[in-house]
Amino acid sequence: MEKRKFTSIGILVFAAALASLATNTFAREWTNVTDERLLNAGKDADNWLIYGRTYNANRFSPLKQINTGNVGKLVPKYAYSLGSLEGQQVTPTVNNGIMIVSVSQEYVDAIDAKTGDRLWRYSIKLPKDIGQYACCGYSSKGVAVYEDKVYVAALDSRLIALDARTGKQLWEKKVEDYKNGYTLTMAPLIAKGKVMVGVAGGEFGVRGFIQAFDAQSGESVWKTYTVPGPGEPGYETWGKDSAKYGGAAAWLTASYDPELNLTYWGTGNPAPWAHAMRPGDNLYSSSMLALDLDTGKMKWHFQFVPNDAWDYDAMNEAVLMDIQRDGKTIKALVQANKNGHMYTLDRTNGKFISSVPFVNVDWGTVDQKTGQMVVKPGKKPEMGKAAEFCPSYFGGKDWAHVSYNPQMKVAFIPSIEMCVSLTDEETSYKRGSMYLGANGEMVAPGKGHLTAVDLTSNKVLWNWNNASPLQSSSALSTAGNVVFVGTLEGKFVAVDAKSGKQLWDFQTNSGIVGGPITYSVDGKQYVAVVSGYGGAFPLWAGKGVPEHLKKVNKGGTLWVFEVRE
Repeated sequence: MEKRKFTSIGILVFAAALASLATNTFAREWTNVTDERLLNAGKDADNWLIYGRTYNANRFSPLKQINTGNVGKLVPKYAYSLGSLEGQQVTPTVNNGIMIVSVSQEYVDAIDAKTGDRLWRYSIKLPKDIGQYACCGYSSKGVAVYEDKVYVAALDSRLIALDARTGKQLWEKKVEDYKNGYTLTMAPLIAKGKVMVGVAGGEFGVRGFIQAFDAQSGESVWKTYTVPGPGEPGYETWGKDSAKYGGAAAWLTASYDPELNLTYWGTGNPAPWAHAMRPGDNLYSSSMLALDLDTGKMKWHFQFVPNDAWDYDAMNEAVLMDIQRDGKTIKALVQANKNGHMYTLDRTNGKFISSVPFVNVDWGTVDQKTGQMVVKPGKKPEMGKAAEFCPSYFGGKDWAHVSYNPQMKVAFIPSIEMCVSLTDEETSYKRGSMYLGANGEMVAPGKGHLTAVDLTSNKVLWNWNNASPLQSSSALSTAGNVVFVGTLEGKFVAVDAKSGKQLWDFQTNSGIVGGPITYSVDGKQYVAVVSGYGGAFPLWAGKGVPEHLKKVNKGGTLWVFEVRE
């Protein structure tokens, strides 16, 4: 009798445990991410559906429960360990209370965005030798979501589609051969049923390209090279047959204008760095490209840095907005370029409007009529002859993203103050090996600041200063007039959008190189950021790494904050 009683109780306990597990696993119901939802992402305050939050990549949220009056009361809601020692460059995605986080190039996790409970995990299986083909660690910047699928770009140049409800792999497509130096580190962009990616690998002498795939089948729709081939327009700008291994990788997520049906892609440095080996302007490297979404055809281009000798990639995001200049409304595209200038272009035709320096720039000036660089003598590296210049090859802004507050017409730039001495040297192409042709060293440890630029007056408003470069953590601005940014020291910081005054900070477990987001679940606003030091800066900065950063521990953690009264 007692034995039968124990068994019944055991069955009841086991059933209750299963019910609890089922509740945790399926507490949030995935809502299909339609074209309409993506087009209206700017008005959808609860969710973060696109890498830059909106197609115009402004990283601005209309949420304002958390504001300048109460941001000082932020406390951790939960901390979710990612189980990784790699650098965590991810911007999470949130849909109906479900957060998707790509954990470097190891996992994709689905998490209950309110409680921190894991819903599912997908393990990315990479070849054992992939590390030697990646310049900057096992980085992944995020995923894309569409309908009932999650899309992740794997480091070994595969595009993978997962079932958003279970994490089960549905299909994968080989984009290129990673052993030729092609990798994928970006978050894909999806528009009108097309999943778009651009390859990384500029330091390996790849021929850059952008490719669109059908979101349902994974079949290729179009492919556009960023380096022209023989007989194509621009090929004549690559002397000595250098276009074959020309680089110009488009390795950051694009933006999209639905009205113009154009996607905007920044392209990276030409290869090798030694500019004498590739005489000419080297189109379409270090440029902004406008591509027709349906066909991939290039509609216009603007080259920020012809014959780039400084590693001034223009891969940075294009932020789209309408601004007032001289009493006229301009359909603008703004990019904070690595060369230290924030550029404003007409996004309908690529015409240069203006630029303004946002860090110390000593290489020269930008002609305000043409937008072309005017370089001072001695500021361009040559074979066997060093040039010292500011900003360094990490740029005045690296890949960390700008946030633009459309209510204030102000952009917030995570900035870097660092100079370098660089010398060109002869090199030769070898499949799957670094193709640099330059050697350099930072002049001194770097510093950084969050910079506010008024895009109506085209002037810097204020700087919030930091002891190390704001090299990787993107900015986030909100309708609560708060701007968030993370530091390599591991501090998550909130400042007043109008004055730059610091309002709050929290010390996380590791350096922050991920992008912060904000979202709402059940009517409550949360702010999230992933902490986990790594990436290019500790690998490539040398003497530019401040001594105190060498004490920063590794370890990936998702931090979610709430205001607690």
